[in-house]
Amino acid sequence: MKKNKSIKKSIIISCIICLSYLFLCSYLNTAYHIEFIFIIFLINYIFSKLYSFDEIRTSYKQLEILIPLFNDLNITKKLPSTRGYAASPDYLYKIKETIEENKPNLILEAGSGVSTLITAYCLEKIGKGKIISLDHNEKYANQTRDELKKHNLCKYADIIYAPLKKYDLIKNKSLTWYDIDNCEIKENIDLFVIDGPPVNTKSSKLPRYPAIPLMLDKMKVGTTIILDDARRENEQKTLKLWEKEYSSFEFNYLDDNDKGIAIIKKIK
Repeated sequence: MKKNKSIKKSIIISCIICLSYLFLCSYLNTAYHIEFIFIIFLINYIFSKLYSFDEIRTSYKQLEILIPLFNDLNITKKLPSTRGYAASPDYLYKIKETIEENKPNLILEAGSGVSTLITAYCLEKIGKGKIISLDHNEKYANQTRDELKKHNLCKYADIIYAPLKKYDLIKNKSLTWYDIDNCEIKENIDLFVIDGPPVNTKSSKLPRYPAIPLMLDKMKVGTTIILDDARRENEQKTLKLWEKEYSSFEFNYLDDNDKGIAIIKKIK
């Protein structure tokens, strides 16, 4: 339906441009070119297919969030991408708000990237804390380490290469999550940021479900979990399972954002 509206709008714009062109040709008493009219309609049609009005509006909204985020954290160096598979600016801003409100000592992150940098900037701002970030892809883990060096934030973050490992957590189902055997967490987690493993993990249909059962003993009353991509079908199924199995958590779903965010808090 939205695409149809976008196509209709592109046709109207094309007609206005072409009528203006024909009027100008008539006024100047010059011949018009049918090729020009065809190209105008073609360009507007392609643009409507690639970029709907809603997509443009969403991108603009994310940009509005990104600018104050940079200002609040005094970021002067270029950050990696914040769209597509990477964390969106509204998700990053929610992380910033949560850190400023709760002032965590230890943050665990599933999936490193631009969110790791923003988190480290937040910790630098409040003057304390550490983030341990797990990544199953060694290349991306190294890239995040390099970015932390560029931004002089290494003291606030540890990036751990943790390949995916199979766990038997659901009856008759084997799920994969990060190998935490070599991940030594000496204190309780204050904040758990979940933005991985990616949904295209072939060996698991619920790649983020293991996060709570595997790290439950490291979470205390008051621990906050921020789950990205909460609007997706896989994450919706994961949230339903968590709510059914863990009564010690309070679940809140925020839909007024790019990809859906779930805020989960351990209350007992």
